[in-house]
Amino acid sequence: MAEVAAIKPGRSHWMHHPAARSAVLGLLALSLISAALLGFELLSEDVAFDFSQIVYVIVPAGAGLVVMGAAMTQDGRSKVAWLTVGAGVLAWGIGEIIWVYYEAILEVEVPYPGWADVFYVLGYPLVFVGMLLLPHVKPRRLERIRLLMDALAGSVAVGAIMWVAYLGDQIYLDPELGFLEQFVNIMYPLGDVFLLVGLMILAVRRSSLRFDARLLALAASMIITFVADYIYLIQVEADTYMSGGWLDSLWLLDNAAIIVAGWYLLRGVKTTELVDRSTRIWQLAAPYGAIMLLFGLTLLDIGGDASILQIASGVVGLLIIGRQGVAIRENRELVEKQRDDLIASISHELRTPLTSVQGFAQLLKERGEELGSEKRVELTEIIDRQSRHLGGIVTDLIDVTRNRLANTDLEVDTMDLGETITDAANMLPESTETKVDFNAESGIHILGDRRRVTQVLVNLLTNASRYGQGRVEVEAYANHGHVTIEVHDNGSGVPKRYQEVIWERFERGAHRLDATIPGSGIGLPIARSLVEAHRGTIAYRTSDRLGGACFVVSIPRLTSTVEKVVDPVSSPA
Repeated sequence: MAEVAAIKPGRSHWMHHPAARSAVLGLLALSLISAALLGFELLSEDVAFDFSQIVYVIVPAGAGLVVMGAAMTQDGRSKVAWLTVGAGVLAWGIGEIIWVYYEAILEVEVPYPGWADVFYVLGYPLVFVGMLLLPHVKPRRLERIRLLMDALAGSVAVGAIMWVAYLGDQIYLDPELGFLEQFVNIMYPLGDVFLLVGLMILAVRRSSLRFDARLLALAASMIITFVADYIYLIQVEADTYMSGGWLDSLWLLDNAAIIVAGWYLLRGVKTTELVDRSTRIWQLAAPYGAIMLLFGLTLLDIGGDASILQIASGVVGLLIIGRQGVAIRENRELVEKQRDDLIASISHELRTPLTSVQGFAQLLKERGEELGSEKRVELTEIIDRQSRHLGGIVTDLIDVTRNRLANTDLEVDTMDLGETITDAANMLPESTETKVDFNAESGIHILGDRRRVTQVLVNLLTNASRYGQGRVEVEAYANHGHVTIEVHDNGSGVPKRYQEVIWERFERGAHRLDATIPGSGIGLPIARSLVEAHRGTIAYRTSDRLGGACFVVSIPRLTSTVEKVVDPVSSPA
């Protein structure tokens, strides 16, 4: 599911009015100009203080209102997410207004903790929840688990780093302090952790947009906020913070970034509905960058007092992270190689019957009148047989790739096993010097789906013809209420190491890299699924007759009920 709600251009709204857009651009210009004036200290100390008080009444709250107003032009989850982010920014703006009220109007020390702190603290969880609610491409089940684990791993690492950096020194519980003061003491540093965790989640989320300026602006705002908050704590501890100083320019830049996000919300972005792209390498690596930093800080912290166990744990952790990066690259290359091998194998599999159909059809078209009726019938039968074989290959591919076998009902009827084996032999593609000998008891009848049983036999006979050395034997007999069918060939057989994996989809065992022998690796998985659907079993053993492979099928001779076909992926190997 693509993030349709997040990328849909906004509906007609008062925020789309030219005057509203001009106001947004004016607010952005004010925040940038003010940041430049304060950051480069272009104003005198007294003027800078008064100027900063005026700007902080307008810009922060204005930024929150811009985002909230722009969010109203959106739909669905995108609307809720950006409204929540805007509410958090507005809470910070209200806190600034209260601060200015005490500091500039009443000219008294700002109470701590006070209402300003309440709104400051409230802004952090609101912005964090808003980032969590941002719509994204719905991941697959395993991908969802991986993304969650990546985000958690990165978040734990960030939290540990933050604790070492300053949380441990900033969070203190004094029994003489009131509950509100203790709560504020804890929430200020934890609020910055919320921002970093939110950034981690933004980094690993999957978007249907190749370039989303709204999220980049939001991420920039959170990074600037974190840096400014951290510098503020250092200055407060050193008693060097001054209102109207260069540090205030960072918070104004933070608000400018938020206004940019609101501007892009108003403009809308080009719709890329149903565009789903894979996760980028940097998104996979982002959480592990924090983990590597954590390990590095751990090794530096323990220094010369480190035990062998501590050093080894840190080094092993770094090696595991490096191994994860190599594994990601290795898996991608393996998937690409398997895809190429599969395409080559299927192409080779389809080429033989297709060539026969095209060649004989062309012959009938160009020289049909010159050929006798008997020859034309023969060619027509070959075309029919090869086209049915070609259709069977395509059907097998569709069934096994879409797991359609798991939902297919069998058309149960009584069938003569000897006739079914003969039909299967007649459906084989034209083979070069492959001799098939039959030894089947007469009068054996089973209850099942004739088309599906024939499909099983065709798959086994085709397999024996391909990997044998020109000789195939089929034996069928009744055995204690079951019918047993054995297909022998005089090939090299299946090596022991591959006797389990040959039942998996697209797996060709020892011939997985052999492009000279056609095959797609789905015949045996399909055969196993269909046999199990008839409450039977299929197994491999070395042929005691011809010395090659022997596949043994056992099906109940007469059953009153037959279950649905089992998915070849979920059936035990």
